[in-house]
Amino acid sequence: MMFGYRGWRRQWGDERRCGGALLWQLNDCWPTISWAIVDYFLRPKPAFYAVARVLSPIAVGVRREHHDWSVTHAQPPKTSKFELWVASSLQTAVSGRVELRFLSVNTGLEVRSAIMHDNVTITPNGTSNIDDGVIDHAVYPEPHVLAARLWVGGAIIARDIDWPQPFKYLDLSNRGLEVKPVPGSTEGQTLQISSRKPVKCLVFEERDGVRVSDSAMDIVPGDEQIVTVKGLQPGDTPLKYKYLGQ
Repeated sequence: MMFGYRGWRRQWGDERRCGGALLWQLNDCWPTISWAIVDYFLRPKPAFYAVARVLSPIAVGVRREHHDWSVTHAQPPKTSKFELWVASSLQTAVSGRVELRFLSVNTGLEVRSAIMHDNVTITPNGTSNIDDGVIDHAVYPEPHVLAARLWVGGAIIARDIDWPQPFKYLDLSNRGLEVKPVPGSTEGQTLQISSRKPVKCLVFEERDGVRVSDSAMDIVPGDEQIVTVKGLQPGDTPLKYKYLGQ
């Protein structure tokens, strides 16, 4: 769902190749497995949060070229192209800062220097292509994620992370994930999330009457994230969570 809506939105650029997409479907008619982003009991599914992020007023996107592994499975590509962009539905231009980091899946360390773009003018009602390049797998053979962040007005307002494919070749256990309540938080419950290694798709438990501000999240080292939980009462059991490879 994220790949589809992120890609369609990006195409609303100078060429106006895609002006919108219909979300199929919102909620399930009965308990089942489907494309819906809300289940029969009106609880958000992971896709709900993923689609919401890529359709925010301003969203950053990063994508590397993924080859057809069913054909070239025995011979991985020697290089991969990557692209970095920002999509905005605002009616006025804003200035921002865009960062792209290359982080090892196995260690969480940077495999090459980060790319920084300061004072970027974000095109209103369109797409701003920020950067592109080539990853040489002979120089950087270690599997790594591409982690993008966007600051506007001094605050991080958007993130996006591209993972090496396919996932079956990645060991995503023992990530060093920490989910801690923020001491002294007053409005509902505030969770502080960090990790020593990249985490794929951290999903929180959904309960009736309880809402989380974000879920189905990718977490990378050096980028602490905050999630607020509303509806938990004193004495309630904290929300459970899972991630890919756990």
